[in-house]
Amino acid sequence: MTSATARSAAELWLPAEALNCYEGDARLRSWLTTTGLLTERVRAASGATFRLQVLAEEVHDGEHRRVILLGTHAQPWIYAETSISDTTLAQHPWLARMGEVSLGETLAAHGATRSDFAYARLMPDTPLVARALAQAALAPQPLWVRRSDFAVQGAPLRVQEVFLPGIGRAAPLT
Repeated sequence: MTSATARSAAELWLPAEALNCYEGDARLRSWLTTTGLLTERVRAASGATFRLQVLAEEVHDGEHRRVILLGTHAQPWIYAETSISDTTLAQHPWLARMGEVSLGETLAAHGATRSDFAYARLMPDTPLVARALAQAALAPQPLWVRRSDFAVQGAPLRVQEVFLPGIGRAAPLT
């Protein structure tokens, strides 16, 4: 990647304060800026219909990648990817076999620290958004993404969460 491309990609990411300028939907902005554990908020909002589905736990491009859908049984609200380096996995091998357990809740229990969130509204041809749209069976559209970095006893990992259009909404009645 050229430095101009890296610079333009980095400029897409915004701090939370900038969301008021770019995202007029207060409901969505509320979800994007959730400061606590997102899984806890999804669980509280979805009740008995809560679902955390692990789509993949695999090595991809030299990193362990965990991919999940989070939402209700009928409708995913969030697509998330976690990237964990080999160095971090060597220090914390349990990260590679978490299964249907919430990453955020597990990291909190291990005393992990989390960076501030960065936000971007990414186009549907962005690989991360394209994967989220495909997994959720949605038509191409730009979606909001937030990312943050965790450190578990100094060992880093990155989480990127794609907010799907149905977030916070109950599934339609049939």
